[in-house]
Amino acid sequence: MVYLSGATPRRTPLRRLTRVLLGLAAVSLIVWGLASIPYDILRAERSRLFGEDVTSGLVLKLRTDEVPEYPYARVVIEYTYLDPDGYARRAEARLPDSLWRKYRPGTVIKVLLVRGRPDIARIPDEVEPAFQVWLRNLMN
Repeated sequence: MVYLSGATPRRTPLRRLTRVLLGLAAVSLIVWGLASIPYDILRAERSRLFGEDVTSGLVLKLRTDEVPEYPYARVVIEYTYLDPDGYARRAEARLPDSLWRKYRPGTVIKVLLVRGRPDIARIPDEVEPAFQVWLRNLMN
């Protein structure tokens, strides 16, 4: 529809209020979405894009720890591994309850290291947040 000579219809106060409220809702959703992104997971997975190296590790301790986010994964192991630079590092991993016999203290395990970032390590059976698993599958 074309309006000539400045005869455009004026917006009613209700329409103006509706547009302002919709704009505020859209901006609020964008801010909430950006604030809820786990940037530490994004950085770790971005580093994993460069590849992972495999090394061996040794299980030091086995304990249970209940966390509401992972009711089926109470087993936590503490392990040490050797990075490519020759430094021994320590890390912890949360595992499913069914694997507690596989990871006893003194067991040699496979550890996946991020190339160029040996401080970021994981083991294949480790329980990770759903967002991290989804992001890794998306990038692979």
